[in-house]
Amino acid sequence: MRHKKLSPYLVILLGFLSVIAVGTVLLLLPFSTKDGISFVDALFLAASAVCITGLSTVNVAGTFTGFGQAVLCILIQVGGLGFVTIGMTVISLFGGKAGLSGKRLISETLGSSGKLNYKRFLFRAVLITVVMETLGFLINLIALRNDYTGGTLVWISLFHSVSAFNNAGLDLFGNGMLPYSGNVLLILNTAILAIVGGLGFIVIIDILSAKRWRKFSVHSKVVLVITPILLASGTFLLWFSEWGKIDLLNAFFMSSMARTCGFATQDLGQWKSSSLCIINILMFIGAAPVSTGGGIKCTTFFVFLAGLLAMLRGKPTIVFHREISRETLTYAMFVATVATIYAVLTGTLVSVCDPDLSLAFIFTETISALANVGLSAGITQSLSVGSKLLLTLAMYLGRIGFMTALLVFKRRWNRGQDESVRYVQADIVIG
Repeated sequence: MRHKKLSPYLVILLGFLSVIAVGTVLLLLPFSTKDGISFVDALFLAASAVCITGLSTVNVAGTFTGFGQAVLCILIQVGGLGFVTIGMTVISLFGGKAGLSGKRLISETLGSSGKLNYKRFLFRAVLITVVMETLGFLINLIALRNDYTGGTLVWISLFHSVSAFNNAGLDLFGNGMLPYSGNVLLILNTAILAIVGGLGFIVIIDILSAKRWRKFSVHSKVVLVITPILLASGTFLLWFSEWGKIDLLNAFFMSSMARTCGFATQDLGQWKSSSLCIINILMFIGAAPVSTGGGIKCTTFFVFLAGLLAMLRGKPTIVFHREISRETLTYAMFVATVATIYAVLTGTLVSVCDPDLSLAFIFTETISALANVGLSAGITQSLSVGSKLLLTLAMYLGRIGFMTALLVFKRRWNRGQDESVRYVQADIVIG
């Protein structure tokens, strides 16, 4: 009797859930913490690490032992690369083949077409990760040499490099990066690691292999155009909004962190509402697909805007001499709409659980969790159990994607749409 193969959507959902569960158990072990930790906090931290978010209900450096910190570092690495990427790399190392279901699974996780050479892609993704994290680690050794020595310097430099490239935002500094707002080398190194990680492996590989703009894929061109626009606009808007309180370097750093790393050299709890709005927009948009970043993705935002402008002009959506399909436009609208609705609902429920907290801070926390960023206005550790669980779910759904979560319920996932039945189109007045 043939066993029915699991839906790739269910595999992705259960895969991340399993890693979070294992991480929670490991963090609850007596030798993982110095004075113990509650189940909810362990679950929250495991989800934050695996979903490369960076929000923390406890002080990581003061709560966890070396073993616990190592568990978090591994969870960040697994979450950044994706358990599917790591699993398929291991299979490839031993000469195994992905198979049709395996390739479908990678396609759902990486958002790539069937023409992709999976084995080559996976090895390149791992290689890029190792090279970037190694370079970041070496630069951190120099940047932090005056503050730490010996094994502590090595471990903190390595942890920070892994956390930055994977856009996790968790740190071992104790008070975050607030004391390092003047450390230019550390700031630039962290920002570059996060930006490169947020570009996505498809774009990085395209740059290394194609080398010329005209040979880049449309996807890579979109990412390479929208990314600097978002970074630059975020930098100058934050600089003007917090005029006199922040320099351009730190404005650039906070702009890059909002897309979706989560380290902070500034206290968001002291920022103006206008600055928090800018941060929330950048967090919501996020990084590129197939990257270590989150958000609805910058390509989704680009397609959404391009489709809107094309509709207003009454013309097809053309990008770099290519027409964007109706399916892609619909998908972009769906992701943006569902993410917005979910953010509003979650923020509202969190405000019910914690009515004494500022609504502006609550929605910053909610969007940060949903977009897998990690920036906070300083309310994470004061959240109630209900709010922690709501944000844990938001981090999880933000990482696996709303479409993946909904398609778990698709019964015939391995079959195309039935084209034999046609219905008369309905006319419904909109607007």
